[in-house]
Amino acid sequence: MTPTAQITCSRCGRQATPMAAPPLTGTRGQTVQQHVCPECWQAWVDQSTLLINHYGIQVADPAQRQQLYAVMAEFLHLPSL
Repeated sequence: MTPTAQITCSRCGRQATPMAAPPLTGTRGQTVQQHVCPECWQAWVDQSTLLINHYGIQVADPAQRQQLYAVMAEFLHLPSL
């Protein structure tokens, strides 16, 4: 993604400069980079930390990680990732 490109954030609807690099690996990270502004991504990071701590989510467990990705997609208003 070029530095001058703008995205429309799927969560807040604002035009924004995309993140410099995908925040996750693979196509999931590219989707987030192309559709989520840095501020909304930070809001998700903060929210996911609360969820992980509150529910004791083990992100090393693939099934629990997939559940967290589903919540992330809902939080960021993205299609299922």
